[in-house]
Amino acid sequence: MSLRIVISAGEVSGDRHLSKAVAALKALYPDCQIRGMGGRECEQAGAELLVDCYRSGATMGFAEILKSITKIFASFKTMSKLIREWKPDVVVLTDYPDFNMRLARVARDAGCKVVYFIPPKAWAWRPGRVELIKKFVTQVAAIFPFEKKFYADRGYQHVTYVGNPLGDKVTNEWPERENTLLMLPGSRKFEVELILPPMLRVFERLRRERPALKGRVVAAPNMRSEDLVALAQGVVAANTLEHLSWTHEDALEEMRRARAGILKSGTCNLEGAVAGLPFVSVYSGSWVSKVITLLLVRLKEYSPVNIMRSGTAREVFGVRIDEYALEQAVVEILDDGSRRETMIAALGEVRTMLTSFDIPPGMNHSGTAAERLAHVIGSVAHSQRNAEERGAGNG
Repeated sequence: MSLRIVISAGEVSGDRHLSKAVAALKALYPDCQIRGMGGRECEQAGAELLVDCYRSGATMGFAEILKSITKIFASFKTMSKLIREWKPDVVVLTDYPDFNMRLARVARDAGCKVVYFIPPKAWAWRPGRVELIKKFVTQVAAIFPFEKKFYADRGYQHVTYVGNPLGDKVTNEWPERENTLLMLPGSRKFEVELILPPMLRVFERLRRERPALKGRVVAAPNMRSEDLVALAQGVVAANTLEHLSWTHEDALEEMRRARAGILKSGTCNLEGAVAGLPFVSVYSGSWVSKVITLLLVRLKEYSPVNIMRSGTAREVFGVRIDEYALEQAVVEILDDGSRRETMIAALGEVRTMLTSFDIPPGMNHSGTAAERLAHVIGSVAHSQRNAEERGAGNG
């Protein structure tokens, strides 16, 4: 009987990363069945979606989650029913921690093994979640090198550092950079509405001293370019819009060509490191989000590149983004000088960290991060299947 695998990815970035593992699982176990929650990339890789995360997930932030609570509850109900009735060999959770930790409890109660890919950032805040990981998660597949030690120090040994998916894209070949400021405002409507306008206004001011500078906005797959253009029309002058372009193309490839960037804090910051792109990390959220973050989050820096190597990128965060501070930070990396050179060197250190990994037992080559994750998932699934067969034999 073929392996039965449930997946749960609630956001665009999770869909993108997990889709590679879905494809690797299909190559490793051609007859396996994969069902659950994801987006178009997981579906294209061969998963059967019961929940489309582009419609029912992609929510982040304390106040923002409240606005989507009905969809979230409906998604959770669908996923819980799938696990209880289909009885998969393994449930693969990807990021999206508040939703997926609750789903891990459902899976444990249903007698299913659980692999958590991109586990909760307990090292940043809510460290008590480590105890929940111990209780409900069979195996963690980590993407940061320091996570294995973090969990081991707290008594949890079942962690494989499969490597960061972006480590597979590191190259020493660099195209010639264009005189372009790249802007990535994110994949969630509320954050784009908060972050894109200050990005555009900063670009407009920069062009007054640098008229040859071009601007390029990378839209997430779930965002429509026409909606972003309509937003921009109410923010900057028509002659500024003439020097802006919009794309849904591969963000990493766009980063390899740009001169500098303003990137929403998150996974795209690691893409910036892979591309060697000097950038400023920005984020804006509600007052509720800010207060809770200040009270609970133990980090002093929030960009993933700064978590891996402190001080790599400038961060401009706030309920309202300080556009003067953002402009000054961009100038430092846009123009030739010591700050730009220092950041390029620091990004190189982050790239080196991204290319490390553990080779899972039974895998006879290093492979990609997705292939290493697929081996971890397959190993856990087969251990569940073997346990069931032994139980049936004893019965």
